[in-house]
Amino acid sequence: MNYSVVVSKSDKTLQKVRTHSLRRFLKILRTINWKNSPSVYLRVSYGKQKDYAGKLINFYNDGVYDNKSDLWQAFNAFTEK
Repeated sequence: MNYSVVVSKSDKTLQKVRTHSLRRFLKILRTINWKNSPSVYLRVSYGKQKDYAGKLINFYNDGVYDNKSDLWQAFNAFTEK
């Protein structure tokens, strides 16, 4: 799995991180300063899968979140097995 996060405010990127390590990614999510009211783009990529036509495509879940509770609910949903 690959984890990506982009923290931005007013169309300006404050932080952009991509990693394979779950531990490193969780540390980054915990250090987001929510007092500045950022928008956070979260993407969890699962690798390549075959689609209905037999082509290999990237399979991922993503979304943009404005508060901490929605971000953690989405992250838990994206990473459950």
